[in-house]
This record gives sequence, structure tokens and C-alpha cells, in this order.
Amino acid sequence: MEILEKVCAYIDQKETDISDFLCTFITKESISRGVAGTGEELKAQEWVKGQFENIGFSDVDYWFPDEKQKRPNVVGTMKGSGKGRSLILQGHVDVVPVPDSELELWKSDPWKGTVRDGKIYGRGSSDTKGGLSGMIWAARAVKECGAELAGDLLVASTIGEESQEGETIGAAAAVKRGHDASFAVVAEPTNCEIHTESAGVFMFQLIVQGKSAHTAARNQVIFPQRYGIDAGSVVGVDAVSKMKLFLDLFERLERQWNHRWRSKVLGSGGYPIPLDRQGIGLFTINPSLIEGGTYIGSVPGSCTLTCNVWYPSWLDVSEVIDELGDRIHALSQTDDWLREHPPQFKAPVFQSWRPFRVPVDHEGVKALASSYESATGETAIHSGFKATCDATWLNENGVPAVTFGPGGLEMGVHGANEYVPIEEFIRCTKVYAAMILNWCGVK
Repeated sequence: MEILEKVCAYIDQKETDISDFLCTFITKESISRGVAGTGEELKAQEWVKGQFENIGFSDVDYWFPDEKQKRPNVVGTMKGSGKGRSLILQGHVDVVPVPDSELELWKSDPWKGTVRDGKIYGRGSSDTKGGLSGMIWAARAVKECGAELAGDLLVASTIGEESQEGETIGAAAAVKRGHDASFAVVAEPTNCEIHTESAGVFMFQLIVQGKSAHTAARNQVIFPQRYGIDAGSVVGVDAVSKMKLFLDLFERLERQWNHRWRSKVLGSGGYPIPLDRQGIGLFTINPSLIEGGTYIGSVPGSCTLTCNVWYPSWLDVSEVIDELGDRIHALSQTDDWLREHPPQFKAPVFQSWRPFRVPVDHEGVKALASSYESATGETAIHSGFKATCDATWLNENGVPAVTFGPGGLEMGVHGANEYVPIEEFIRCTKVYAAMILNWCGVK
């Protein structure tokens, strides 16, 4: 029996065990609250370390890159003969919280993996404990089926992705420690599509200063009065109303961006056919948070808007920020109050995450597509990742990396009832195994 056929048969036979593995992994709470320094990955990483040791990796590196020495990374290595190419399979162990306000929306305990209707539910099932579990089992399948690799295989369980600490103590720290390779696959939920690039994302704040006034004087603020009676900005200025001008501007601008910025891979519906499942219309300006007013009895004297901006991989973030600044300035010049009291534009704030991009014809991408076809008998779908992830930090540290994994952003990721379809989970496990054999080679 050909080695890949043997490995895929092993994975099919172990489907229940693989599903149970993910269900157990979900119980190992590893919450990151989206802010640097808040990750609680220790319990889960201790468990992962034990799994790596049980599988029999030739080396298991377990270290604490954080200042408080409480948040470990784990990298397991299967050494090859030295005559093949090296590969990293990497997923992040940290997951987003489940707010108390959303618990009632869950149909099962988010911290207990639950199998229902062909899916595994639980926090992290798609993002990314499902993909990481598949990678671990792919390595185990290759080893237990007797394949001796020519190149090194590294399976990395890293921390801090959800808080953008992959750039410092997570994925990048592993590469800088010496865990590098000639190619990497990152286990993000891609609907089993090969994502060769992502958009970039940053946040900005726009602060419009108005002028508070008693709500009983609002008629004088908004309506002209007879000569001799104060009106308009002499009395007050509704900052929320002024902010509406910019909300309309951003809505028009995001439509223009989606017509202006076109890509065969990212935001195009899929390249080549068959078409992807993640849709189009990515380059957007989302009004994430609006805060206005100073007192319940006053015309709102200030308004702050925080927006989340997605932009294409071939632009530098400064180009997008400059255009936003120019547009905001131009609109301000059309309003008497805003011309004299221009809004404060701050960018980036809170988060700025650079995109990644790997050519579709890269040898690693072609090998992954070939592995997909070998393991499934189907043609791989190439598309773009509609979010950001650790692939950015791998690419920026010299390791070409793409994303490929089970589940999807629409499957409760960062929300209630997160799940991964078992069929996708097992399919990706087979593809990971095929990629190990294909890329690393067998002696």
C-alpha cells in the first residue's frame, strides 16, 4: 500500500479518536482577552507538550518567552535525514473569551467540546484548535505508519495570536529561537481553501468637537432665529450630527475601494475555479465604536468614532491613512464649524496588523495544492484570508507561510456556537499529512 494511502486510511480509522482529542483540547481553556499580557495559555500548552512527548517527537521545545514566565510556546520536531525540505505546521493555542452576556446564546457548554450533527462545537474548535489538532494527528499518522522523513517537520503551538503578540512572543519568537523552515502552513479557519494572502487591518479614531448647550436650547442650535436672537454655533453645535457627515463619507469610500482594489486572489470570489466560500467586498471601514455626548441634558458637545479598516496586501498602511486624512480634511472644508474646528484624526490606534502575501506559483503553494488533490481527489481552491493571522509574522521572519485549515470565519468564530465540521476537520488532517510526505519527502 502506498504510504499516503496507508496514512489516510489510518486517519479514517482514528476519526473518533481525533474528534475526542479536539473535544479534550477545547476543555483546556486558553483565553486571550485581545490585550497584550492577558493570555492564559499555560494549562493548554502543558497538555500539548504531553501530547508531543507521547507521539515521540525527537525534540520538544517548551519555553516561556513572556516577561512573567507564565505563557509557554511548544514546538515539536521530527528530525529528517537531512536530505529533504523542512516544514512548519503551526496553530495558535489562544482563544477569545466567551462573555457572560453571550452564554445563553450557546446551545452547549463552550468549554466542553460537543459533537452534534456532524460538527464539533466549542470555543476554539475553528480558531484554531481544530486545525492544530489536525496537524498533531497528521504528524502522528505519518510516524505511526512508519514513514521516515527526509526533511525536518516542526509542529508549533504558539501563544498570543488574538492579542497581536505573535509578532513578539508567539509565532515570531519561535522562528527567532531557531524553529524555521523552508515553508509553513498556518492552521487558520479557511474552509479548507489555500489562502496565499491576507488583507491588512488597522484602527483609527476620529474626534469631532462640538459645543454643549442645554437641550432646551436645541431649537436655537438647529434652526435660524429672527435677527437679534443667538442661533447656530453661537449657542451650541451637535457633534453627533457632525459625525454623521463622516460616517456617510466612509460608507461612500469603502464602496469606491472595493471597485478600485481588485485581486485575483483576495476578495475576488476565488482563483482559479472552483469558486471560494468566503465572498467578496473585503476592503471596508467598519464603525466599531461610537461614543458621543457629555451629559444627558446637553446637546452633545463631542463625538468619538473608532473604526476598523481593512486594506489590500499590496499597499503600505501609510498610503491608506494618508487618503483617509485627505478625505477627512476635504470634507471638513465644506462645513463652517468643521473648517474652523477640524476633527482630530488619529491613526493607527490600538492595532495595526500588516498583511501577508505569497505568490500563487510559489513551490510551497503548488506542493500544498498537489497534496490536497492527492489526499482528497479534488482540486484545491486558492483564495485570500479575510482576516489577519500569524502567517504575517512568519513571512516577515523569512518563512514563506500560507493559511489552510478546517472551519470558517462564519462558523461562530469570535461569537456564539463556534464549530468545525468533522468532515472538514478530517479532510484537512489528511491534507496536512500529505503535505508532510510531499514537502519533506520520505527516505
